[in-house]
Amino acid sequence: MAAVNPASLNRIVGAVLALAVAFTLGFVVRAQLPMERESHDGLEAAVREVLRHVTAPTEAPAPAEPAMLRTGFQPLPPGAARPVKVHDVAPEYTERARAARLQGVVILQTAIDQEGNVVDVDVLKGLHMGLTEAAVDAVKQWKFEPAKIDGEPIPVSYNVTVNFRLGNVG
Repeated sequence: MAAVNPASLNRIVGAVLALAVAFTLGFVVRAQLPMERESHDGLEAAVREVLRHVTAPTEAPAPAEPAMLRTGFQPLPPGAARPVKVHDVAPEYTERARAARLQGVVILQTAIDQEGNVVDVDVLKGLHMGLTEAAVDAVKQWKFEPAKIDGEPIPVSYNVTVNFRLGNVG
């Protein structure tokens, strides 16, 4: 079975909802105007127009470009020892996010140099209400034991996840 594109699924759900609304409105109008014997042609034309608009084929979205870090930072090569975090700074939960009880993860692609410093950060998956920015600010302060190949430190592109979880919220 072929995978369903989420955008297509949204359009189909929208079409079904539009049909339900159109038919409901048609029945409401007929119930309020019992003397007028309108044919179903007008309603059917309106439904067809909504369906045509909602289900019209669209250009496929361009594939997402991978995050572009500084030149020279490649993914961890096979056989290399991954970087190990030796110092981290916890991100600050924003008041807006805390009030909204927003939780989730921010996924960042980092460029870690031969000394274990985070020298560049790209957002792969973010959160609203300032949490993405808080995660980026914190990760830029992290320190790693650098990735190594044959015992020699190497610069790498490395993905990190920052979790935002609230404690017991009453």
